[in-house]
Amino acid sequence: MSTSLPPEIQQYVEQVVATGRYESAEQVVREAFRLLQEQDRAFASLQTDVKKGFDQLERGEGIELDDQGLREFFDDVQARGKGRYEAANLLPMA
Repeated sequence: MSTSLPPEIQQYVEQVVATGRYESAEQVVREAFRLLQEQDRAFASLQTDVKKGFDQLERGEGIELDDQGLREFFDDVQARGKGRYEAANLLPMA
C-alpha cells in the first residue's frame, strides 16, 4: 500500500528523522501506527471499565457519598496509593 502525506505531516516526519531518533520515514510511520493501536486498545479497555461501572451502579452496587464522605474516600485512596508507592520504592531493583 502506498499513500501520500499532507505537506505539513511530511515536513514533521522529515524533522523527526533529522533528529536521528529514527533512521527513516517508514520507521516514524510504523511507530505512529503502533502508538495509535496502543491508544485504541487503551480506549477500548476504558470503555469496558466504564460499562462495567455503570452496570454495577444499575445493580445497586454503588455507594453514595456526601462531601465529607467523598473527602474521606479520596484521602483513603491517596494514603493507600502513597503506601504502595513507598513499598515499591523500598524493594530492591531487579
